[in-house]
Amino acid sequence: MYNAGNDALKAKDYAKALENYEKAVAVWGTAPQDFGMFYNCGICAIQLKDYEKAIKYFDLCYTNNFKPEDALYYKAVLNKMLKNNDAYLKILDEGIAKFPENAKFKGEISKNQFAAGVSHYNAGNTLLKGAVDKINAKKYKDANDPGYKAEVAKAKKEFSDAIPSFDKAIELNPADEKAKEIKAACEKQVKAL
Repeated sequence: MYNAGNDALKAKDYAKALENYEKAVAVWGTAPQDFGMFYNCGICAIQLKDYEKAIKYFDLCYTNNFKPEDALYYKAVLNKMLKNNDAYLKILDEGIAKFPENAKFKGEISKNQFAAGVSHYNAGNTLLKGAVDKINAKKYKDANDPGYKAEVAKAKKEFSDAIPSFDKAIELNPADEKAKEIKAACEKQVKAL
């Protein structure tokens, strides 16, 4: 069954490979566990889009220190795919803490930080545009109108809140020119507002 699983995996018949590996696990007995097989089960489960099962196998590998960096990374990404955002972020934090030089963890966290920064930046721009549109539509009499000032203050806070996210993204990926560009735009808005 184990060898049949390997053969099926090589042939990219993931369903057959997983079935054979799981049959092998069921009759494994007291022999030492084969974490390479469990890792392959996780890979097969991903291909079959059975993400919960894949997480189970990668967790088993991680807790038994078999390819721990890759197993933990897969757990993070699979949780993201399942929209378990809290688990995803928690696993990323654990990954970067345990494997600080791992490019996959750095890249994933950098992307998240960039997305968070862009979200704040876009919110700031939307608020600012809305405030200006209200002046143009005569809903606010001028830039001294308390309503206008309140909206501009909210926009400034969004731009300010974006900066730490871009800082983290740039720290993890110093070559991220887009993060540097948008961070500079945020800083410019904070000074101007």
